Amino acid sequence: MKSSIVERLSQARRTRAGVTIEDAPTDFAQAYPISAAVLKTLGETVGGWKVGLTADDVAIAAPMYQSGFVQSGGRFALSPGRSMIPEVEIAVRLARDLPPNPARSYTRDDMLDAASQLLLGLELIERRADGNSGLNALNLADDLGNVGYVTGPAITDFRRLDLANLRCQFWMGGDLVSDKRGGHSKGDPLVPMIAWANHQRDLVGGMKAGQVVTLGSFTPMIAVAAPMALVAELEGFGRVSVDLV
Repeated sequence: MKSSIVERLSQARRTRAGVTIEDAPTDFAQAYPISAAVLKTLGETVGGWKVGLTADDVAIAAPMYQSGFVQSGGRFALSPGRSMIPEVEIAVRLARDLPPNPARSYTRDDMLDAASQLLLGLELIERRADGNSGLNALNLADDLGNVGYVTGPAITDFRRLDLANLRCQFWMGGDLVSDKRGGHSKGDPLVPMIAWANHQRDLVGGMKAGQVVTLGSFTPMIAVAAPMALVAELEGFGRVSVDLV
């Protein structure tokens, strides 16, 4: 691992400016130490996790910094000259740890048993490093582009819901840009979390009680470059909103 990669990604995090990375990681095993070193360099703490599955079903995850969390109804600053991608997602707030290397494989029921609540959220994404689009190693080293997370209404009676078939509506600047039932790439949004729980490879402590695990987008990828209000509504949850300024 070249220290310059850590230094450049850390600086990009501090300034929210773009950065070109030479000698980018070529596989996920190289990406996790870089991500961990950037978090340590910046003195950040893990507030949650962004989990996902690649096209060939490899489980990956990146830490979401505690400093990037804001509550629904708040404001979040755009980076001048750079676009942001907001995604409407369901997240799990953990009531207990999910240690790696379980004695038996974690199941869907284990994920629900470990949840104190499910919440509606807006993940905020920036492409800090050139070439980090898609689920490649550089994107993972750059924490899958996560810059912030807006926490919305939470529910505790989540077992009654068919999470794969909820109606999701999303407004950007007052315009309805998405209105459909379901929409998660894996159908059941818990699928990436189950896969990651069984194959955790991070180097920053794993999934812990109190953290938020966000499960992937219900909405199409639409870039935002100007201040505007974002509002999302998910059946069974309510509404979440943030003003981009």
